Amino acid sequence: MARKKKRKKIRGDSASPPELSGVALLLVESPEEKLDLHGMNARQAETRVRFLLQRHAATSPGRVVHIITGKGTRSQGAAVLPELVREMLQDEHGRLVAEWAGLHGGGGFAVRMA
Repeated sequence: MARKKKRKKIRGDSASPPELSGVALLLVESPEEKLDLHGMNARQAETRVRFLLQRHAATSPGRVVHIITGKGTRSQGAAVLPELVREMLQDEHGRLVAEWAGLHGGGGFAVRMA
């Protein structure tokens, strides 16, 4: 004789999902602006990133911007832009940035302005 499987009752008032915080929130939050550095050399990219960070630190504190560097798969040598932007976020412009993380899949950064 076959036994019936008991089904769990799903309550209509189940607990809401946990709220995101930290890096998880940073990565899913809609960006205020996206800066795409594809096709730029290091000097051009550095100028554009510096301008973006300075402008958004003044006008959009607490908001998120994305800096798209690409992965460097079409570069003749090692990828230059991801490391350049990483250094700028850590050192030179770290005071303008509250937090940052690499975008899912690589090729860019999500940055929360200070």
